[in-house]
Amino acid sequence: MGDNSVPQARYFLLREKNGVKYIKKTLLVFFLASLLIASAVCAFGILLLRNGFIFTRRHSFTYYKEFHDHSFYRAVSYSKLPENNITIPKISNRPIKSPKIDNYRLVCYYNFPNRSFNLERQLTHKRLDPDLCTHVNVGFGSIQNNTIYLSDYNRNVTRNVSALKAKNKNLKVLLSISGFADSGFAEMVQNHANRKMFIKSMLSYVKEFKLDGIDLDWEFPNADVYNSKERMHFTQLLYEIREEINRQKKHKFLLTVAVASPYFIAMNSYDISYMNDYVDFINLMTYDFHFYTKWTPFTGINSPLYSLPHDIGIFGTLNINYSAHFWMSQGMEKNKINIGLPTYGHTYKLINPNNNGISAPAIGFGNLGHNGFIDYSEVCAFLSESKVLPNFDDVSKSPYATHYQDWISYDDIKSLSFKAEYIRENNFGGAMVYSLNSDDYTGDCADIKNDPSQTYPLIRQIRDILLDPNL
Repeated sequence: MGDNSVPQARYFLLREKNGVKYIKKTLLVFFLASLLIASAVCAFGILLLRNGFIFTRRHSFTYYKEFHDHSFYRAVSYSKLPENNITIPKISNRPIKSPKIDNYRLVCYYNFPNRSFNLERQLTHKRLDPDLCTHVNVGFGSIQNNTIYLSDYNRNVTRNVSALKAKNKNLKVLLSISGFADSGFAEMVQNHANRKMFIKSMLSYVKEFKLDGIDLDWEFPNADVYNSKERMHFTQLLYEIREEINRQKKHKFLLTVAVASPYFIAMNSYDISYMNDYVDFINLMTYDFHFYTKWTPFTGINSPLYSLPHDIGIFGTLNINYSAHFWMSQGMEKNKINIGLPTYGHTYKLINPNNNGISAPAIGFGNLGHNGFIDYSEVCAFLSESKVLPNFDDVSKSPYATHYQDWISYDDIKSLSFKAEYIRENNFGGAMVYSLNSDDYTGDCADIKNDPSQTYPLIRQIRDILLDPNL
């Protein structure tokens, strides 16, 4: 960082009027020149953004991959660790005996394209592989006036994704409804009348778009610790939806929930044992465990399978294994738990390039990606450059890479193989992937270009392990 100290003011006595005129002219020229440069920079920036590009130091032009606001909100929420005096539940890591699962789920989230940018450079429904996932959660819808809202464009996208079932009769398509702590969810769950309006709109969407279910992604109920009723009201909503599903004869549908993985959020947000009775399954968001914030100014693994030896206290709980066992200990059936696996990574800017391991001090987001998020195709481009140092941590089963001040945590085929095998070995219900959009859906990472079998390399690896009947 540069020197931010305020320079000492210089005082002098002007004896001649010409000196005053000279200084005024100099300041005027300097001001006009600065204004001209600033205008040029702004115009250049606007031009880049209008065409869907951002300039980065390491890559000449990197396509602007927008991650939804709730992804950023979730990552920040996970980083707001509770007070030190909170009791950490003791969870046994020993495998819990359960029947072997014959049909694992592979739930893949698909984000609506952003119409503000070039659609040709985004993942549209035409590039989706109907045989890749068992379930596709398309989103995100929102809640307005206690009902589900989709723009006309997103309604068409939902209809087109649902039509993929004609190519794969076993594919399930769900609409995911998202919201922050202060979104329409909070108002909607407050009373029976509001919840009834929401459930009515759910039925309408299921019928109109021939959906197989609704996924609720509220991040997070009871985020305000002084309003404990939200957790109760959310549980009541799930109960009432289940009652409505049971009443349906022709239009039964799945009810799923995307849930927080850190125990200190989960304990505050969900009545887990009751939730188990009402949902078909949950999508456990076991990623964003480490993300740069002012509370956590150091590098970390995005989605570690196990805790590291130096992870003490709460940090020892921020991993897939602990989170999954915590949810089971609170009453969620193992076969209803989908373990969340990311196809994106997180970026950091190191303070000292020579101190570049896990938990190294960081000063902000890295130069890659956008707001600390980076998709897999950008990871591949980064790794292909010279002097990049890739590493693989054998404990967390996760890779990371560095170059000077750039530090990224990501997942690759090797790490996701370990995590998919973990799901099979422990007989969880399946995997949830976030997201189709951030995998390499164009096959840019592959040695052989324009080969459809080389697209979505991360998700294909998860699928091959989970859905292979010979394993």
